[in-house]
Amino acid sequence: MVLVEKIFAVILALVGPAPADSPKELQIKPGDQIVVMGDSITAGGGYLRDIDAVFAQQYPGMKIPKVINKGISGQKAEDLVQRFDKDVVQLKPAFVTINIGINDVWHRLGQPHDAKVLAAYEKNVAKMVNAAQKAGIKVILLTPTVIQEDPSTEGNKRLTMYVEAQKKIAAEKKCQVVDLHGMFLTALKQKPTGQEKWLTGDGVHMKPLGDAAMAAGVLRALGVPDAKIAATTLP
Repeated sequence: MVLVEKIFAVILALVGPAPADSPKELQIKPGDQIVVMGDSITAGGGYLRDIDAVFAQQYPGMKIPKVINKGISGQKAEDLVQRFDKDVVQLKPAFVTINIGINDVWHRLGQPHDAKVLAAYEKNVAKMVNAAQKAGIKVILLTPTVIQEDPSTEGNKRLTMYVEAQKKIAAEKKCQVVDLHGMFLTALKQKPTGQEKWLTGDGVHMKPLGDAAMAAGVLRALGVPDAKIAATTLP
């Protein structure tokens, strides 16, 4: 059993080192606001509370405001793009994270993969990146995590195409991308024997360990050193 207050130190050992292209200096400035867009995983707020805890404990003098949660349960990329102006652009944050793709795959698993659905997803995510960048908002794309804690499931096989779509957009638009999917797959290689659900409660929505993994990915993208993340205690 993982002690929640020490969970960051545990998860950092499980997800592997930060990518070589991670920022070496802190990207966020005093008072900078972060807005997060997503589905029910974001709406649950677990990884956002973890991010808030790191800034409150490790950088108290910077007075980073709490993350603004704009996650709505059940949504797909086609839903986020419709409200992006109101929920992000008009708020004028310094950063926006976009974590979407689970429902785009999960809700359609009863049907064969449709290349047109994937193309629409890519178009909608790119449209949100364009809108944010036009408004001077820095974008961090978060690849969709997992659908069941088994890389061989049909959901996870399909998700790889959505992960690649995000990486393509990030390369074209020169924005950051955090491969949460890859981090989760790395952690799952060390999943304790006999534990069916470890990072998630139902295969999709996060347990504390999954939330900590997501938070660590975002914090690394903002240039927070692993030592600062690991030193943070959670209530």
